[in-house]
Parts: sequence; structure tokens; C-alpha cells
Amino acid sequence: MRRFFGSLAVRIGLVFLIGFMLLLMVVVTATFWNDGRPTVFRLVSPRQAAAIAAALEITSPPQQARLIAALNDGPLVVYLLPSFPGDGSSGTQAHAPYLAKLYKKYAFEMGGRPFQVQARRDARLTSLTGGWIGKPSDVRLLVGLKTGGVVVIERAPVLLQRLIARFALVAGVTAAILLLIMLYSFQQLIRPAHRLARAAHQLAANIDIPDLPTRGASEMQMLATAFNDMKRTIRGLMEERTRILAAIAHDLRTYLTRLRLRVDFVDDPDQRKRAIRDLDEMGLLLEDTLLFAQDTTTPRPAHPHPIDASNEIRSFVEMRRELGEPVDCRIENDSPLWVDCSPLAFRRMLANLTENALRYGKAAHLNACKQDGWVRIAVEDEGPGVPPEAFARLMNPFERLESSRGRQTGGAGLGLSIVLALAKAQGGELTIENVPGGGLRATISLPAAQSAASIQTEPTALQR
Repeated sequence: MRRFFGSLAVRIGLVFLIGFMLLLMVVVTATFWNDGRPTVFRLVSPRQAAAIAAALEITSPPQQARLIAALNDGPLVVYLLPSFPGDGSSGTQAHAPYLAKLYKKYAFEMGGRPFQVQARRDARLTSLTGGWIGKPSDVRLLVGLKTGGVVVIERAPVLLQRLIARFALVAGVTAAILLLIMLYSFQQLIRPAHRLARAAHQLAANIDIPDLPTRGASEMQMLATAFNDMKRTIRGLMEERTRILAAIAHDLRTYLTRLRLRVDFVDDPDQRKRAIRDLDEMGLLLEDTLLFAQDTTTPRPAHPHPIDASNEIRSFVEMRRELGEPVDCRIENDSPLWVDCSPLAFRRMLANLTENALRYGKAAHLNACKQDGWVRIAVEDEGPGVPPEAFARLMNPFERLESSRGRQTGGAGLGLSIVLALAKAQGGELTIENVPGGGLRATISLPAAQSAASIQTEPTALQR
């Protein structure tokens, strides 16, 4: 639930929904709030009132009923009274110039007919669905007919009635418009942000991902352009580092070759043996350093060819056992374990972890299983283990718990760093933990292949 509400799309949608509900509440409150003032304060025009009175005066009672029915079919409410009721007022208002001017117009048009303008004091909102809001109008005009009787003319609040009758339609259309606005906002904001986040996540595993499209809002275009520039800058720095290391390694190999030739002229056999060993270790250190730099800049293939990890592990263990090394393996259910990984990278990771286990723990035990869409390959040794606070240091390049750099005591400290770089390049990860009872366990987690059907595996090391 927390993850659901943490989504930017959900949060923006909730903001739109709450805003829509508040908007409807404000419209309803402003429309129906009874503050004591008349809902519709409009009178029929003097000329129209005079025309209605004249028409009623010249018609017979039966025709008057038809005429009144015709007049009521619209914004007007017209009906007859026998006389003026006693709750109204007429004449001019000295303290209201507008009413005084309006009454003069009525007096002029009425041709001597008496009239009154009455305002109700008891108009109330009684129903939202009954057809009327309180009473037909808070203000009405009464005109005395020359033939007797009084005609009452009111304006019905038609606009308010239509608003209530069509409230569901208005709310639905408004909601649809807000939904379209929200979807457009999602397209302009959420999709570019999601695309940027996905690209940033992929950048760690593949520096050669395609550039982000620079389209949409100007701010999103600027962000995409900045991300593309940053990616190219990082790629350039990594390539430059690899070129520098390769150049250094090449030059140093030249000097190492010269020194190796000169060592043969050393008379002392013991010193000659030590010098040759030091030169060999320097060469291996250069190779590991260059390999580490190349692995961290080599992109993962867009569509890696799946390999059978169980078959690769068995071939690797068989080869090491032929060399007399204490290496064994256990495969879950003895079934194929398909992974999306480069075969060379997979074999290099197995080799580095096995060499570490043999160097520090006297034996290497390989276990493989499939779990939650991942294939996990664990290499355990029989050594003393490592303090938990030192786990992070072990995977840093050139970092070792033992301070020397000799090959006999552990090398240059690049073995686990190379495995970590290769695992990340293949979309996986490397974890280290102590084994209960003694020993260290290094686990490689690689994404399982989506399908193993009709896959032609590459030849294993033994088959080659």
C-alpha cells in the first residue's frame, strides 16, 4: 500500500480527484446556500407585463385559462388572484433610486393599472429534486386588471432548475475533462520521468544505452539532454582510463621483458629465482588491472545468449579436479539452469571465486540453484571466514585484509572486484557472507533466462 501511494502518478491522480470534489462542493454550496437574499431578483419588463395584462383583459375566462397555460410554458409563472394580497408594497421608494426609476417605467407602461412588487420573506430551499427551489421566485409583480382581478407575474429560476436537473451530466463532463487533463499531464511529466529513471538504472550495467529522446516540455528536454551529456562524459572518462591503463601495461610489459632477459645473467640461483617470481607477479598484476578496467567498461549485450550454468559448473569442476584441486559441486535437482550471461564472463567469475576459496580456505564447494527468477551460484571454502565489517572492503579494488601484495598470500586484491564488475555487467550481483561453523560463502546471482526452449548452447571448456 505504501509503495502504491508512493507513485507519482497516484499522487497526482489523488490531487486531481480531491480538487474535483472540492470544486463540486464549492459550486453546490455557492448555488444553494441560503443567505437571506432572493435566489433570482429579476422582474418581467414593464412592456411585457403591460402586454400580458392587456391580453388577459380582452379574452374571455376560458381563453384566459389557455393563455395563462401558454405563458407558463417557459421562464414565466403567471396566475390570477381575485385581489391584491395584503403582504406587498407598491409605489416609489425614495431611499432606493433604482426602484423609483423602475416603478416609474411600470407606471408609464401600465396605463393607469395598479401594480405592486412583492418580496417574499419566507423563501427557503426545500428540495434539490422537486422542480422548484423554495418557491417560484422571491420577487413577483402584481398588476390589477381593468376587468377585475389581479395577474401575478413571476420569473421562475429556470437556470437553477436546469443546473439541478443536469447536475449529474455537468459533474460527469467536468470529471471527463479533468481526467483528460490528468492523462495529458501524466504523458508530459510521468512518462519522461519514468523513462529517465529507467535509463539511470540501466546506466550502471550498460554505459552504451541509447540516448534519451529530447522531446516534450522544455524542462524535460533539458533534463534528457543533460543526462545524455553526462552519459557520454562518463563513457569518455572510462574509455580514457582503459586506454591509459592499456598503454601503461604495454610499456611496462616491455620493461618486464627486458628485465626477465637480464635476470638470466644473475649468478646467484636463489636471487635469480626470486627476481623471476617478482617479475611474474608484476606481469599478473598488470593483466588483472587491465582486465578489471576492461570489464567495467564492456557493455552487456542487448540480447545475451543464454547458457546452461549447471553444465558450465560441472565442466569447470571436472577440469579443476583433473589438476588435483579439492573442488566439488552440487546442482539443485541436477537440472539445467539457464542464465543470461556471457560464457567467458561466467567462467572468469567461477575461476576467481574458486581460486580465492582454494587460497584462503583449502577447498572450494560450488552450489547452484534457481530462486525467484535468479540463478544463484555459491562458492564456499573451509577457511576461518571474514569479520562482517570487512565484507565491503573485500570487494573494493586493490583492497585486501592481508597487507602484502604477494601472489602466495593473496595477490593484488582484484579477484572479487573483477567478479563484482562482471556480475553487474551481466545484470547480476555478488554477495559475501560467513558460513555457520566456519568458512566464507561468495554468491553470484544472475538473471534466469526467460526460456530455455530450442537453445543451442556454446561448447563448454572440456568440449573445446
